[in-house]
Amino acid sequence: MENLKKIRKEKGITQIRLSIAAEVSQETISAYESGKAMPSAETLIKIADFLNVSIDYLLDRTDIPVVNTSSNNDDNELLSIFHMLNKEQKNDIITYAKIRKQM
Repeated sequence: MENLKKIRKEKGITQIRLSIAAEVSQETISAYESGKAMPSAETLIKIADFLNVSIDYLLDRTDIPVVNTSSNNDDNELLSIFHMLNKEQKNDIITYAKIRKQM
């Protein structure tokens, strides 16, 4: 769970603060971050909600820390597809988006 430590530090949240939100010990958060333990589904949801990221992001299944909410499903789908493209395809999409933005 490398992304857990990354996002926690980016947001300036201590392991202790996260442990309080997730209702686990600081040592448990440390174990999650080092890969020595995996959180339960309930704890994973608490952590994702607290950090405002997706569970897939916490589980290192994606590099995009997008929260899956009904208000941004189109954005999530677009980001998910974009993430799977090769570099040339991504550049094409970026160029297209810039052109559309100017219209």
